Amino acid sequence: MKAVELLHTKLTDKNLKPVYLIMGNESYLRTKVIEHLVEVIPAEQRSMNLGRFDLESDLLAAAINDVRSVPFFGERRLTILSHPNFLMTIKAKKALEQDVATLEKYLKAPEPTSTLVIDLSGQKLDSRKKISKLIKQKATIIDCGILSEDQVQKLVVEKAKKDGFTFSPMALKILIKKTEANYSVIMNELPKLELAAMQTKEIDQLMVMQLVPQTLEQNVFELSNLVLAQKNEQAFNLYHDLLLQHEEPLKLNAILIGQVRLLLQTMILTKHGYAQGDIASVLKVHPYRVKLAVQQIPKFSKDQLRQMYLDLVELEEQLKTSQRDPEKLFQLLLLGYLNHVTQKV
Repeated sequence: MKAVELLHTKLTDKNLKPVYLIMGNESYLRTKVIEHLVEVIPAEQRSMNLGRFDLESDLLAAAINDVRSVPFFGERRLTILSHPNFLMTIKAKKALEQDVATLEKYLKAPEPTSTLVIDLSGQKLDSRKKISKLIKQKATIIDCGILSEDQVQKLVVEKAKKDGFTFSPMALKILIKKTEANYSVIMNELPKLELAAMQTKEIDQLMVMQLVPQTLEQNVFELSNLVLAQKNEQAFNLYHDLLLQHEEPLKLNAILIGQVRLLLQTMILTKHGYAQGDIASVLKVHPYRVKLAVQQIPKFSKDQLRQMYLDLVELEEQLKTSQRDPEKLFQLLLLGYLNHVTQKV
């Protein structure tokens, strides 16, 4: 079930499922899904019939004991588990030793008056594990994965309308661009924009430009475009500004490598007939990033992208091993790349 679908469903203690598994890394959706589930428990009963367990510090056995308890002066008990590291593909450095057998036993015979909510906290489920396979069989899976650009626009407009605000067309377009259509980021920025529009009730272009910061990835995407377009002075000035903002040179270089790699991969897959949605799925990146890449690749040749990628990999090696000033190294990269390109003309 999609998270948006659940959020539009009126939940009661009668139609709650015995077990939910919340998957996906759209943090705002995950938060709203959990809030929606919690609202089923009357506020005055939550101190008695709502249990929250962080399995990085709490024992799974204690959580299972909680969900097995009979509701106290109420119709239903709700128990929420977060950070279940024993289910994830990543390995936590200091994970508690959990008694997984207690969860297996509970899933086979859940309490009829209790609901168990397992929140993967944005991580991936390790489907190879026996317990993971059992959970997927027994649980109602709530998908809080990345939304498409169209879905994000629709939900943001709906939320603003519910709050009594509208967006000017250009304001919405700029908001999507500056946040890379990241729903969680936009929803965190929305209260600030609504506050600015309190008098007019319309969120305009200027408000978005002034109040919504551009993401680091957006800045680096712009930087990669400047480099590839051989606009060296502008590229260096932007790189210098990012360093002044205390961004680490290695981090900037790693994102640059990722951006150029994405352009190369998108170029190759597009030539093989892949659609934007398929490319996003294959590369496991946000669809909006693929959309931007598709718009950019006609400006560059495969040789240009390949050379830029090789130069950035070389720069990364120098940043790791040399004591030289990162800005000087970046200038050398620009000059070296320019020489490669001009020699081919």
